[in-house]
Amino acid sequence: MDRFHAYQLDLKVRTGSEPSNTVVVFQAINAAVRANRLGELNEAPEEDPEDFLAIHAPGRRTSRERRKTDQLSWRPTFGQLAKLDGVWPAYFKDRSQFINAVLNDFLPEAKRPRRSKK
Repeated sequence: MDRFHAYQLDLKVRTGSEPSNTVVVFQAINAAVRANRLGELNEAPEEDPEDFLAIHAPGRRTSRERRKTDQLSWRPTFGQLAKLDGVWPAYFKDRSQFINAVLNDFLPEAKRPRRSKK
């Protein structure tokens, strides 16, 4: 979320207009589809077919550290969702995993915080 908001603020400073959440998500999706990178962006770990239960599942934590639980709100139309749903199932387990992957690829890296000089 920090990278997402930093990207919006950067555009606001540079262009005078802050894009909506939906615009940023669509920019990320368009960039990934245009570059034909959907297959590369799916970083879900492969499950061992010998395992009785799947360890990795969408939304399941596999480690104990705390995570921010910010949720991004964006509002595509039903037509846009239908178009998206025709693209992601070939590469991802669910729409959220797809959106996370394209945003992670699209957004600039987070800037490191400055250290104060003492």
